[in-house]
Amino acid sequence: MSYIAVLEQIKKGQIKPIYLLYGEETYFTRQIEQAVIKAVLAPDEMDMNLVTLEREPTANELMALVETVPFMGGKNVIVVRGTSLFRPRKTSSGEEAEAVDNADERLLELIANIPDYAHVIFSTIDKVDKRRKLFKMVEKHGTTVEVAHLKAKDMRGWLNSKLAELNKKMASDAIEYFLGIVSIMSKVSLGFLHNELEKIALFTGKKTTISQQDLVEIMSAIPEISVFSMIDAVSQKQVGKALQLIGEQIQAGEHPLKLISLLARQVRMMWQAKDMAERGYSSRDIAEKLGLVPFIGEKMLKQSGNFTVEILKQTMMSLATADHDLKSGKANSMVLEEIIIAMCR
Repeated sequence: MSYIAVLEQIKKGQIKPIYLLYGEETYFTRQIEQAVIKAVLAPDEMDMNLVTLEREPTANELMALVETVPFMGGKNVIVVRGTSLFRPRKTSSGEEAEAVDNADERLLELIANIPDYAHVIFSTIDKVDKRRKLFKMVEKHGTTVEVAHLKAKDMRGWLNSKLAELNKKMASDAIEYFLGIVSIMSKVSLGFLHNELEKIALFTGKKTTISQQDLVEIMSAIPEISVFSMIDAVSQKQVGKALQLIGEQIQAGEHPLKLISLLARQVRMMWQAKDMAERGYSSRDIAEKLGLVPFIGEKMLKQSGNFTVEILKQTMMSLATADHDLKSGKANSMVLEEIIIAMCR
């Protein structure tokens, strides 16, 4: 079941006795946790009836928590973070396998017979084995949710929802700017973006519409912003501006290796966009294949037109060499500036 569908169920009061939330997007995990907690417990019940564990409980501990009758009636919520119960099983001997099976049987029985007064939420960033009986039992008696990172192309819906929560709007050029930044992030952390938008909402105060300049002023320290702006400068052969932006990041303490990684991802996408365009793909198709929103895909295609395949290929090779040389101590941040100058020729 999807993250959104689960939240909709919870809003309707359809609370399951057990949840398994697995995947790297902890922002979604925490939202579902909080939705269940708020739906089940009143504020004055949380101190006594909410248990949050940052470690794996033993089978006995878990059973005791689930079977404990809530204080003064009501219900209990038990949150177990970082569980390893659903990982692919690895055993080195038949004896170990038997011990795991015995533990599983007790847990299977517990999951199938959770009391009406208890709700259990397991979460993990690890991979899970969907073939295991434990996983299937949670599916049968509760809900399993994969909380994967949101793709850049799906970001607009989340952004609109978040702006509505903050009672804010965003100018069209600001939206393009925001989504452009997100498009060059290797992984989109919604927790990070959530915090940035909260800061922007505080910064803008009573102003209802967030401008592009507001984003620039608040988010200027983010490496992706400098790389995003730097690529724009490079594509227009504005080598001075590009070097200034990279220099500011390095002076602020950003490691050149991270900047090289971000630049390499952008150059790789421009190369892919150029190659697909030459094979007859439309800008919309290119955006889809690169996982970008359409207008960012179109911008990527336009930027790629300012470089030959040879330059993009040479830049990728230079970035790979720079990465190796920086890691081995053979180069310093100057190597990044040299690569940028070469791209702008």
